[in-house]
Amino acid sequence: MSFLPIAPPPKSPLARYRILSPTASVRVSPLCLGAMNFGNAWKQHMGVCDQNTTNQILDFFYENGGNFIDTSNNYQLEESEIWLGEWMKKRGVRDQMVIATKYTTNHRADRKDEILINFQGNGTKSLHTSVNRSLQKLQTDYIDLVCFTDVVP
Repeated sequence: MSFLPIAPPPKSPLARYRILSPTASVRVSPLCLGAMNFGNAWKQHMGVCDQNTTNQILDFFYENGGNFIDTSNNYQLEESEIWLGEWMKKRGVRDQMVIATKYTTNHRADRKDEILINFQGNGTKSLHTSVNRSLQKLQTDYIDLVCFTDVVP
């Protein structure tokens, strides 16, 4: 009689994965790391979290089994997605991560010399332009979860 080997215990509670989507077979760490503070653009409101600190946080999260990260198209005037994309590419871990981002808020709000009306809200144009820009910043060809927010500033 042969038995299947017993799976090793998780290296930390972050490695006790949960099913996020049964039909897609997506499994995520029980905690989702929020990336709103990754960047320098909003330091007057949120304090300092430079790129080195961001990388240390992401490394610690990943090394302990964390694989679920939430960001947004406009966090820190786009630095959050840019730094997250650079981190994933440098470490070659994109396919191990589950990335959620949002598109409703205007990711170009800091550009005062442009017509900005179609870069916000839950419409098709906003979704298209924001997701395409997020793909560029995250340096990937897919996003695992795209959400909208119900409040437009």
